[in-house]
Amino acid sequence: MSGVRAALLAVALVLALPSCSRLASSSGAAPAEIVAAPGATFTVVLDANHATGFAWQLAKPLDTDVLTHLGTSYEQGTSAALGAGGREVWTFAAVAPGWAKIELAYRRPWEDMAPARLAVYSVEVE
Repeated sequence: MSGVRAALLAVALVLALPSCSRLASSSGAAPAEIVAAPGATFTVVLDANHATGFAWQLAKPLDTDVLTHLGTSYEQGTSAALGAGGREVWTFAAVAPGWAKIELAYRRPWEDMAPARLAVYSVEVE
């Protein structure tokens, strides 16, 4: 087995655990890939700063035949500075085998502007 295939298999096995976490793909980069087993939950963690009015939101609806969004929480960073940022933790459940894309946009909900950042995930449920 090639080194690349072995590494991909190792990542797939880790992500198929009942609960796992995945950091955000960077804007403009190829989508981060997530592999999960049906019934598994996983999290996506994104840097955010709610003090600025910005928050992550789904840019496009999910394919609910494959994935469901279970909830989102905000974790304040460890800095005591006024206006310091934190992280948003998005939790999803893999519903059934298939492929889905998670597209998240970082924006102020009241502004009609392009998002400041995008995070895209390709999710394979197998």
